[in-house]
Amino acid sequence: MAKPDKATIFKDILATLERVGEDWEYSGEITPDTTLLEDLGLESIDVVVLGEFLEEHYGQNFPFTEYYTELSQQNKADIRIVDLVEFIYDHFADGAGQARSMG
Repeated sequence: MAKPDKATIFKDILATLERVGEDWEYSGEITPDTTLLEDLGLESIDVVVLGEFLEEHYGQNFPFTEYYTELSQQNKADIRIVDLVEFIYDHFADGAGQARSMG
């Protein structure tokens, strides 16, 4: 898969959030500055599932564990969607064959 642009990644995250938050009651507009925990009310397990769905969508692994650890070390308690877009964009392996096993 060719590396998507940031606008496409943003749209992919929005579509994935619909899968993760099937039962949520958030009705506001989701913008790049929307946060996953405080604004959208996701639980930490939902964020993990979001990461898994994004890996499945793109067919590759992303270093989410390291990302969450880094955020924790910076005392950041939440993730803005724009930061997640940047993370995926920066770690996207353009056609590198890091496809995740779907077994």
